[in-house]
This record gives sequence, C-alpha cells and structure tokens, in this order.
Amino acid sequence: NVLKIVIVSLAFLKLFAVNLYVPKDFHKKINNNLITTKVYFNLKDINFNNSFAIISYNHLPYILNNKLVIVEPIGKINESILTNRKSLEEIKNIANLDFISKILLDQINNHYKNINGNLNDFLKKKIDAIVYKKSIDKKGIYVFHLKDFGLEFNKYFIVTSPTFINNYRGLMGTFEDIFKSSFDVESRLVYKTLLISSLYLHKKINFSKILYKDYLLLKEQNEKKYLVGVTYNWAPFDIYKNGVLYGIGVDFWKLIAKKAHIKYDFKIEKSWKDTIKDIKTRKIDLTINTSSTPDRKKYAIFSKPYLSFPLGIICRNDEHFNSINDIKTIAVGKNYTAEKLMKKHYPNIHYIETKNVLEALKLVKEKKAQCAVDILPVILWNINKNHFMNFQLAFKTPFKFHVQIMIRNDDKDLLYKINKGIDQITPMQKEEIVNRYLSQIIIEKSKHYYRYILIVFIVIALIIIYFLILKNKKITKEAMYDELTKILNRRGVYERIKEINKGSILFLDIDHFKKINDTYGHEFGDYVLSEIGKILKHTFRKSDIVGRWGGEEFIVILPNTSYEDALKLAEKLRKIIEKHDFKGKKITVSIGVSEYNGNLEEELEKADEALYEAKNSGRNQVKGRK
Repeated sequence: NVLKIVIVSLAFLKLFAVNLYVPKDFHKKINNNLITTKVYFNLKDINFNNSFAIISYNHLPYILNNKLVIVEPIGKINESILTNRKSLEEIKNIANLDFISKILLDQINNHYKNINGNLNDFLKKKIDAIVYKKSIDKKGIYVFHLKDFGLEFNKYFIVTSPTFINNYRGLMGTFEDIFKSSFDVESRLVYKTLLISSLYLHKKINFSKILYKDYLLLKEQNEKKYLVGVTYNWAPFDIYKNGVLYGIGVDFWKLIAKKAHIKYDFKIEKSWKDTIKDIKTRKIDLTINTSSTPDRKKYAIFSKPYLSFPLGIICRNDEHFNSINDIKTIAVGKNYTAEKLMKKHYPNIHYIETKNVLEALKLVKEKKAQCAVDILPVILWNINKNHFMNFQLAFKTPFKFHVQIMIRNDDKDLLYKINKGIDQITPMQKEEIVNRYLSQIIIEKSKHYYRYILIVFIVIALIIIYFLILKNKKITKEAMYDELTKILNRRGVYERIKEINKGSILFLDIDHFKKINDTYGHEFGDYVLSEIGKILKHTFRKSDIVGRWGGEEFIVILPNTSYEDALKLAEKLRKIIEKHDFKGKKITVSIGVSEYNGNLEEELEKADEALYEAKNSGRNQVKGRK
C-alpha cells in the first residue's frame, strides 16, 4: 500500500523534470508514465543533484558517508537473530548478516564470521546463527529480537542531495504536504535509525529542513513540562505536609506519568474553585483527582477512571434515618463531584456548601447540618485524623465516584498519553497504592480505645472498600470493563482468563488509527473504538472473552476452539468490520491468531508477532502463529 502511495505522491515530480531512482524490485510496482523512474544497480549511477532515490536501510553507511539528506522514511523493518547458542557472545558464524545486526554483534562479539547460508543450513546446524525476519518456535533455538536491543530501523529511505534541497525550496513545500498526508509510517523512527547509525560509523547526521522541523517539534513535545494543579486539602488523595506532596491520587499520577513518559511540575492550588478557574483559563494543564460531569465537559476532557469509590454519608449518632431521602440537610464541598452526584440523585435535600470536607464535618459536629457526604476514603480519613467523636456511617450510596484526570480541552494528545499510562497499571500496583493510605486509618485509630464504636464503623467501611476495589475475586464490574467500548479491559481479561485452560487467541489492531485520529479528530476515533467493541460483542459467544487490550488493540480468547477454527473466525470478523459503515468511512483491522495453552503472556506474544506480520504485509488481513 505504501508503494502505491509513492506512485501518487511523486507524480508531480514529472512536471519538474525530476527523476526518481528506484531499486529493481520497486520498478515493477512504480510503473506509471507520470513518473520518470530509473532503475539503478549501483548507487554510484544515481545523480542526486536533480533527483530523489529510494534506498534500503542496508545502505545507511553510504548515505552518511556521502552526506546525503533523508527526506522521508518508508516502512519499518523488524528482524531477529536465530541461534543455537545460548548467548550472542558464543556465535562463531552467522548468515544473512546485514547492517543492523552487524551493529549489534560488533558491540558484544569480536570473533564471529559472516558467511553464506540459508535457513535450512541453520536448522541442520551447519551454521551457528542466521538473521531472519520471523521467529521460529523450536526447541534448542534461541531468538534475539533486535527491537529488544533498541534496534528498530526504517526499511527504505527517500534521499537526495543538499544541493537539490537548496535549489528546489518551493518544490519541497509541496513535497512535504503530500508526504505528510499520504504516508502511514513511523516516520520519527528515522531519528533513532540515524542516531544509532551515525554513532556506529562516527558520522555526522545531515537532516533536511523538512525532517529537522519534525525533529524540533518532537523534541519540544518530549521536553514539554505539564503543569498539574493539586488542591491539597482532599486527603488521602492529595496531602501537602512539610513541603511534601503525597496521597493516593498523587501517587497514581506519578505512576501514570512515568509509564506515559510525561514530564510535569505540580502547582499547589488554594481551593478547588481556583483549580477549576485555572483549567478554564489554561493556566494549568490538568488536575488529577476529579470526575466527569456535564458542566465540566464544556471546558475540559477526562481520562478513563483509574479508581472508583462509593459516596459515604456520615451523620451524628443521635440522628436516625430510614433512608437517604429522610435527611433534610447535608454539608458538602462546593462544586465537588459529590455535590453534583447527590443533587442529581437526591434533589429534594437541602445542601449546605462548604470549602472542603473538613468544614462540612465541623458543621455536622456543631449541629448546623445533619450529615456530611464525600467519597468513603476521604470522609473516613478526615474523621480519623481530626478525632471526631459520636459520628456514624449512616449510608453508602448506590452510585460511584469514578476518579479521573481532568485535562484542558485543547490537548487531546495528552489525554491519549494519559489513558495509555492508565492501561499499563496492574491490579497489584493499584492495590499497593490504595493500601498504603487506607491501612493508616486503622493503625492511627487503634491508639484511641475510647472511640471503639467509631473504629467499628471505620473497619466495616474499609472492608466494604476492600471488598469492592482491592480483591481480585470481587472486582467490580466498573473496574473490569472499559468505559468507552463497554467490553472487558485488560484487568477484566486477566480475571476471566483464569477460567480457561486451552483454546485460541485473536489479537487485533485498527489499521491507521493514528491517521484516523489526526484526520477526523479524537471524537471520531472514540466512536470507531466504541463501534469495534459492539461488533466484537455481537460476533462472539458469551463464553468467549472479548476485551480492549489498550489503545486501538483488542483481544478475543476463544475457549476450546482449535487454531484452524480461530483463523476462520478471525477472517469472518475482518470482513464484518471491513463492510461495516463507520459514518460513511471505511475502517479495517489486522488480526494475529495463536493457540492458547494456559500461558497468556507467551501465546499473546505469538499472536502479536502474527499481528505484526499482518500489518507489515499490507494490513486488513489475518496471519497466524501455531
């Protein structure tokens, strides 16, 4: 598909009498009278002063030695070293050695030889190792993926000379526009390619202004620091003490930012009102402990939830109610999500607005309000730390507070990064962070035996939270399901997979998803994800495990289904999605299939390899690894 795009994208070069030099295998595919193509057999035959040339990654030394300019990369190569030796250091001879694998071997092995040979020679143990595009799952064969060493290279490069760039500035602007809108490749991989190659060859990199502009943009994005607003009086989610900021939400954000490679600084806000104002005026980029409400969606966008808790209503011991509707006055933080949720579900109660939870509890203590409300961890923490007596946990509301990250609405790329980071947090990491703070309530309270009744209520509340949030066997439906697609999330898949011993795996990825987001916007991208989720739910059995693995990746686990049947089902699914009407747009998926034998990580890796092969072979197809 990329080669077909080259035909269209370079057609305009004919008007400028510009040649395109191509390798022999390209000439058959770029057979178009609109383009002057010349086949080269030797790089010295190319006149770079008025031409472009498509050159493979193996000729990177030539590109760097001759100070040629890389204008655009094409495609991506991903290969492995297969060997019958346990380590790369032990290899004595290797076949199919290319520039990439040579870079790796030269660093760790000084006695190997590059010889002629093929896969059959390797399997018959005539040679120690071979560079190969695919993995082989066979006893005694060790596979070293070059990408695991950071060696991921573009397959081809469109190059020219600095002279051509200087002489055709106007042409290059058109050239840039066409390539940016046409190519679906990991173009910024070229920086990694050039950096590794130039270090290895001790050569200086020569960027075109086109690439350099992208490079500066990428550098700016990577170096940008986001400003995170935090209201420090909402313990145990954010606590500010002795110049140190910590808490459940703060710790979660640090973990999300680390996984998503986001740089940031905290800004301590005086009140939640200030935080809202700073998001609206874009003085801060995000805040970490809130929840989506209709009014906030007017000026902000929200991540997927990283935790969920019920609201707790705390009242004095001398107050008795049969139901929540019997309460006349409730104190609650002004503009807090708790206030919005309560007013939505219980509109007839009189709500007394306060600055924060502590102030709300003081009003209850002073009998100026009958009860106070907030999410359970927050309200219990404040009761404990401030030694409020004669309080009872009167009600746990039937609805949940989903803890989310609120982001200014002009940065959807940041939202995408944050959601990716949330997807990578494991159930164990979640449990560790929550336990770190909620367990302190019991420890602290045990010092005050005269408050035995309050301890009982706190312990009961903690058991409820533990029951709903932390134990894998009792995970709530909200925690197991992806909010956007309404199918299982990664955590849900891990829970359900425990029931399965054998079967098959389908691992699918939406083709050109980044381009879909860039072209039609993230809202349309979310719509596509949601529709794919619906299709998966309606296509497979209730006994099948259907989930969103993260981003644009989905997984289907088919219990007691043979590999051959799984291939047929995958092809059926591919056709259903291809024919589906996505608001007038055509969307396709690539699917990798593997067997499942009880080891999800191992078999998923095979399915991922098959998926990569499907995408690398032109997308919108099914490939398998048995």
